[in-house]
Amino acid sequence: MDHQALLRAVETSDCKVFIEWYKRVETENISAVRESVDRLSNKDLCGIWTVFTKWVAHATNSLKENPNLPENDSIMTTLLFMSTMATYTIHNMSNNEPQGLQPSVKAMNGSLKFVNCKKAATSICKMSEHYWKVHPELETFLSINTIQWFLTQAIHPKATLVSVKQLWDMKQSIEKLNALILESSGLLTLFLSAISNSKFIGSNEGQKCIACLFNFNTVIVQVLQKTVKKFIPLATVNDCESLGEIYFKAWRMATEQRRADIEFAIQDLMYHAVVACRKPLGVIEGGVNKVPMNKLLFHLLHSIHRQRKQRTVAVLIHILYKPILWRYLEASNGLVRGNALCLFFDAFPFESGEGFEEDEAVRTKQWAIMLGALMDPVPLVRTIAIQGTCRILSQYWEIVPVNIIQDFITCLMRKLLYDSSSADVRAHVVKGLVMMLESRQTHSLLEKMIPLTNKVLHDPNEKVRSEYVFLLTHVQKLRVSKLWEVIDVNQLVGRLAMETSKNVCIRLATLLAPFYCPKSTPEIVFQRCLRLIIDNRLASRKFYQYIDTCVGIEQIAQLILIIWKFLRNHIHKQLQRNKSSQQREETANQRRPCGAKRSRQGEGAESIPNTTENEDKENQDGSTDSEETGNEEFSECSIIGLIDVVCILLSVNKTKFKAPPNVVYWENIKSRFSKTCSLFFRYFKNSEGLRPLICLYGLMSSTSSTLLLSFVKSQLKSLTDEATCKEFSYLVDVMCTWGRGEDLLDLITDHLQGNLMNFIAEKSPLSDTRKGKATRKKRVSFETPKDSKPLLGLRCMAYILQHPYNKKIILRKNLEQIEKLCETLKAVLLIAENNPNRLTNRESFLFVAASLYVKMVLVLACSYKREKSDLKYMESQKNIVGILSWTKRLMENEDLNPILGDLISSAVSSISNLVMIHSMTWEVFRQFLDVVLQVVTKYPSSKNLTLAMNCAYHSLVFVWSERSIGNECDVECESRINLIINCVLECASLVTASGSSTRFCLDEDDWSLVRDIVKKILEECHRHRPEKHESIREIVRKMVDTIRSDMMQVQSPGQGDGKKKADDASCQHQLSKAIIAAFRTQNSLAKMILDEFFEVFQSNENETTLVDCVAIARLLESLGQNKGRIAPGTLANAILSFEDCWLTVGEIEKSANSDRLAYVSATITELKKAFSV
Repeated sequence: MDHQALLRAVETSDCKVFIEWYKRVETENISAVRESVDRLSNKDLCGIWTVFTKWVAHATNSLKENPNLPENDSIMTTLLFMSTMATYTIHNMSNNEPQGLQPSVKAMNGSLKFVNCKKAATSICKMSEHYWKVHPELETFLSINTIQWFLTQAIHPKATLVSVKQLWDMKQSIEKLNALILESSGLLTLFLSAISNSKFIGSNEGQKCIACLFNFNTVIVQVLQKTVKKFIPLATVNDCESLGEIYFKAWRMATEQRRADIEFAIQDLMYHAVVACRKPLGVIEGGVNKVPMNKLLFHLLHSIHRQRKQRTVAVLIHILYKPILWRYLEASNGLVRGNALCLFFDAFPFESGEGFEEDEAVRTKQWAIMLGALMDPVPLVRTIAIQGTCRILSQYWEIVPVNIIQDFITCLMRKLLYDSSSADVRAHVVKGLVMMLESRQTHSLLEKMIPLTNKVLHDPNEKVRSEYVFLLTHVQKLRVSKLWEVIDVNQLVGRLAMETSKNVCIRLATLLAPFYCPKSTPEIVFQRCLRLIIDNRLASRKFYQYIDTCVGIEQIAQLILIIWKFLRNHIHKQLQRNKSSQQREETANQRRPCGAKRSRQGEGAESIPNTTENEDKENQDGSTDSEETGNEEFSECSIIGLIDVVCILLSVNKTKFKAPPNVVYWENIKSRFSKTCSLFFRYFKNSEGLRPLICLYGLMSSTSSTLLLSFVKSQLKSLTDEATCKEFSYLVDVMCTWGRGEDLLDLITDHLQGNLMNFIAEKSPLSDTRKGKATRKKRVSFETPKDSKPLLGLRCMAYILQHPYNKKIILRKNLEQIEKLCETLKAVLLIAENNPNRLTNRESFLFVAASLYVKMVLVLACSYKREKSDLKYMESQKNIVGILSWTKRLMENEDLNPILGDLISSAVSSISNLVMIHSMTWEVFRQFLDVVLQVVTKYPSSKNLTLAMNCAYHSLVFVWSERSIGNECDVECESRINLIINCVLECASLVTASGSSTRFCLDEDDWSLVRDIVKKILEECHRHRPEKHESIREIVRKMVDTIRSDMMQVQSPGQGDGKKKADDASCQHQLSKAIIAAFRTQNSLAKMILDEFFEVFQSNENETTLVDCVAIARLLESLGQNKGRIAPGTLANAILSFEDCWLTVGEIEKSANSDRLAYVSATITELKKAFSV
C-alpha cells in the first residue's frame, strides 16, 4: 500500500478521514498499516505526529471530562488506532523521536482508567510497555496505570486466566515499584482486594503476584497479614490452600531480611490455628463464617506442611512450631489439644536440623506424644491420634522402631478397638487399619492381627460395623489373605440376617457377592443361591435385596431364569412322584382279599371310599416328605425361599428391567413364568408358598394367568370379617398392580352396602309408624347378608388409601367408583349422629366407616385440585363443610360419648392435613378454625390440646404462605388462629396450675409433640418478624406471658428464698417448660423471646416489682444451667437488661423482702460471673 495515502489522510487534519482510511486499509490487508508506517521517513513521522498529538489530546480530554457519554465509542476507536500507530512508530523511529510522540503516549496512558474498551486498553498497555523499553526512566510513570488496568481486569468477576497471566507478565515492573508508590497510586488497595478474589488467588500467576508484594517492606507485610486474617473466616477451604501457597512462595522468593517478617506472619497463623474454634462462627462482620476456623487454618498451613520434603522447609516448620506446638499439645483444654494434634500429624516428621543426635531426640519425643495422645481422656483427641498414628505407620513404616510399632499396635488393637466410652474411637481404629493396608509393608503384621478382631462385626454401633465390613472388603480386594481365613463366612451371613442398617447390609452384600453370586456359569450361581437359602433364608432375602449394587442386570436375569428352570423341573418331578405313588396305592387296594371287602357292609361299607381316599392322601404326603428328606438336600422351605428370591430380584430391579436396553430380559422372564403359572399354582395351592407365588405374579400383568386372577378373587371373598391387614394386604396389592381395581371396589361395595341398608332399615321412620298397627301385608325386612363383611371392606379401602402406589392407580383408573362409594358412605355420618350408643369402641363399624368417609372426601379433594377439576373441587369443598357442620352438631351434646369425641378428633386431624397441602378454600378454612376452637374450649383433653396446637401451626403456615405469593388473606382467620393458641396456653396452664384434675395434663408423648410444635410456631413467627406484624407479635407475647405468669405463680411464700431451682419439674408448668425447651434449641428464637420478655416489663407504667425480678431471675437461672444452643452473647444482653429492670425496683419493697432480695442479687452476681459480663 502506498504510504502517500497515509500522508494525504493526515494532511486533511480530519480524524474521521484518517479513521476511514485506517479501517479500509486494515480490511484489505492487516499488515498494510504497519508497512505504510515503516516506509515513512523521520521527517514524515514528525509531521504526522504533530497532527496525531492534537487528536489524542482532544480524545483524552473529552474522555476525562465525560467518561459516560454515548459518543465515547468513536473516542475508543481513535485511541485504539492512535496507540497502534504509536507502537508502529516506536518500532520504526531512529535516534530522532517524533516531537509529539511522548506527550501522546503519556496522555493515552493516563486515560487508561477511563477506557472501557478492552481492545483499546490492551493496545495502549502494549504501546506503553514498548515505550518504556526505549525510555527506561519513564517505566515507573507508565507502568502504574498499566498494572492498575491489568489488575482491575484480573479481579473482575468475569475475568479469565489470560488477564491474570497478563498481569504476571508485568512482574519486573511491579518489583521496581516501592511501598510509597504502591500506597499513593491505589495499587496496594487493588492488590488487597485481589486477596479475597477466589479465582485470582486460585491461579498460579495470581499467587505469585501477591507473593511478590511481601518483598517490599515490613509495613506492607503487616497490611497483607491483616487482610488475610480478615478474609480467612469468609474463605473456602480451597481459598485457604491458595493463601498457604502464597505464603510459601513469598518465603521462597523473599530476601533474608523479608523472610523474618514472613516467618513471623506464618507463626502468627500457627498460633491462631491451635486455639481456633471448631464450630462455625455464623454471622460476622462482612459475611457468614460457614466453615470452622480450625479447618480453614489447617488447610492454609497444610499448603506449607506438604513442602516439608525440602529439608530447609522441614527445619523451618520445626523452628516455627517449637514455641507453640509442644506447649499446646499438653494444654488442659481438649479442643486445643485436638487442634495441636491435627497440626502435629500434618507436619510430621519434625527435624531440628542441628545434627543426627538432636534429630533422634526429636523423633523420640514425637513417639511419646503420639502414644500419650492415643490414651487421652477426651474421645475427640483419641480419634485424631488414631487417624494420625495409622497414617504415619502407613507412610513411615521403615523409620518407626519395632518396639514403637508394637506399642502402637497393642494400644490400638487391645484397648482402643474395644473402647466402650466412644463409638467414634472404635470406628476410627477400623478406619486406621484400612489406611495401614495401603502400605504393603504392613500386610505381614496385619495378616495376623485382623483375624483377632472378628468380634467387631457385632459391635452395637452401626458406624463401627459398617467400617469393619469395609475393612474386610479391603482385605478381600487387596488379597492380603483369604477372607475365610480372616472371618468365618457363616458369621457374615448371620450378621446379614440380623442387620437393620441399610448401609451395612449393602456392604455385606458386596462382601459376600463373590461367594454367593460369583462371575461364573448360571448353574454355579444357582447352586450358591440355593446353599445360601438353605443356610439362612432371612440372610438370602437381604442379600438379594441389595445385590444389584455390585451385580449387573444381565447376571440377575440369568439367575431368575435358572431358578425358574429348576422350579419347573422340580415341580414336574414331584407331581410325577405323587402320581406314581397314588397309582401304586390304587393298585394295592384293588388286590385286597374279597373277604375283607364282604365283611364291610351297611354304613361302614359306604364310608370305605372316603376313608381310603383320606388314607391315600396321608400316605402320599408322607411318602413325598420322606423321599425329599432322604434324597434331596433341601426342604420345601428352600423351594419357597427360591420364589422369595425371584420376588425380591424383580421388585428391586423392576425399573431397570423396563429400561429399553433390558426389555428383552423382562419379556423373556414374563413369558417363561406365564407358561408355568398353572403348574406352579397347582403345586403350591395348599402350601405356604402360595403367598410368595401370588406376590411374584403380582409383579407381572394379570394376563399371565386368568387362573391365578380367579384364585386371588376367591381368596378375597373367602376372608372373614375379622381378617387383619397382614392377611389381605398382599392380595389387594396384587389386584391394584394388575389394574383390577374395578373388581376390588365392587367387592368392597358389596360388603358395605348390605350393612348400611340394615342400619337404614332399622331406623326408618316408616317402620316405626307401622309398629303399632296390624300388618295385613307381609313387610320386607332388610337384613345383613350372610356373606357381608363390612369391617373387611372398610379395612381394605383404608389400606388402599394409605398405600401411595395403590391409591394412585385406583384414583387414575377407578375414580367414578371411588366417588360412588364415597357417596354411599355419606349416610354413616347421619347414622352415627342419630345413634351415638352404637359407637361402642374405635373398632366398631360406624367409627371406622365415618373415619374412612372423611379420608375419602379429603383424598378426592386433593385429587380434584391436582387435576384442576374446578367443578368437582368445589363439590368436595361442600362435602368438607358438611363434615365440619356435622362435628359442630355433635359437640352441641353436653353428654358427649367419649368414642364420638375420638371420632371428632380424628376428623379434625384428617382435615388439618388438607390445610397443610393448601387444598382448602377460605370459607372452609374459617369453618375449620371454628371447629378447632370449639374442640379446645369444650373438651380440653391432653390429646385435643395437642391437636389444636398442631392445627394452629398448619393454619399459620397456610395463611402466611398464601400471603407470601400475593394472595389475599382473611384477617379474621389470623385472629382465630391467635385465639386457638391463646386457648391452648390458658387451658393447659390453668389446669396444670390448679392440680385439681389430671384429665387435661399433657401426657409425656403429647408434651414432646407440643414442644416441637411450639418450636415450629416460633420459627414461623421469627421468619415473618413480630415487629412488623401485630398478629405475629400477639402469639409471641402470649407465650411470653405464659412463661411470666408461670414463673410468678411458682413463688409461694415458702419458696421466696429462691432455694428451689427454676429448672425443677415441680416449679414449672408443662406449657412454659415446652416453650422454654423450644426456644433453647435456636439462638434467634431465644433472642426474640427474651427481647419480648423484657419489653413487656419495660412497657409497664408502674415500676418493676420484686416478684417480677424473681420471675426473671428464675428464667435466666434455668437458661444458665442449660442454655442449649443459645449464644453466650444473647444471654449476656439478657443479663444486662435484667440488671436494668432490677434497678427500677423500689427500695421499700426490697427492704421488706430480704430473702428475695438476697436471691436476686446472688443470681445476678452468679450469672455475670458465668458469662463474663
